[in-house]
Amino acid sequence: MSKDQLRLIIRKYLAEKPRNTAEISAWVNSQNSPSNSSEITAVMESDETLVRIGTVHKSGMAGNSPPLSEWATDKWVRHHERDSPKERRE
Repeated sequence: MSKDQLRLIIRKYLAEKPRNTAEISAWVNSQNSPSNSSEITAVMESDETLVRIGTVHKSGMAGNSPPLSEWATDKWVRHHERDSPKERRE
C-alpha cells in the first residue's frame, strides 16, 4: 500500500474521533493493509491534516513502556476547540 493510500484511510478512520497509535495500527492491519506501527507513525507525523493531541498511558501495564500518542484530524480539533477565557467573557 502506498503512503498516500495509507494516509487517506487513516484520515477516514480519525474523522469520527481521536484514536491512539495502537488502535490505528490494529485497524489498518484489519483492513487487509498490513503496515508496521513505525510506518504508520511516520505517515501521520508527515501529514499536515493530522494532529497529535496528547498521550494515553497504558493502564494496568507494568514497566517503563512509553505512553501512546493520541491522534485526531485538524478538522476534529477545530470543531472541538474550546474558546479562550478572553473570548468567553465578551
